Amino acid sequence: MEPRIRFLDQLNYAKAHGIGIDIEGISYNHRRPQDVVSVMQKGNYMVDYESDVTGHITAIHINNVNRQ
Repeated sequence: MEPRIRFLDQLNYAKAHGIGIDIEGISYNHRRPQDVVSVMQKGNYMVDYESDVTGHITAIHINNVNRQ
């Protein structure tokens, strides 16, 4: 499976399960996963998964790695 499609599936899953998604600290919870991918195509981004003490993902943080 293509990595982009796999990532879209992950974002769809996160959205369906109420997992918070933000890009550079701005919430994308009410945006389509395709919008998230569109923003990420404009730069170099790193995805960071936040989890609770049991290991369940509770948030996805996406940050530009070239920002200073």
